Amino acid sequence: GDSIIAAGMVSYAGPFAGEHRKRFEEHWRYVMDKESIAFKQGASLVSVLGQPVLLQQWSVYSLPNDNLSIENGIILDTARRWPLMID
Repeated sequence: GDSIIAAGMVSYAGPFAGEHRKRFEEHWRYVMDKESIAFKQGASLVSVLGQPVLLQQWSVYSLPNDNLSIENGIILDTARRWPLMID
């Protein structure tokens, strides 16, 4: 279930603002709970694909430490193609 959230965020969330992304994750968790798909409570793009050492390195390189910037970095780092990003 955690992978569904991470894959969905990488695939679809790039063009959306932080509040919309939060609602995507909440909706996917709701649907997975309804369909009895196992996932960790609070699963998110950052908790699944975020690598603490890499996130710290980005912070050292002056990437803002807000959730939207971290999500954007993870999407750019893990996408196989050029993602559409709104920042």
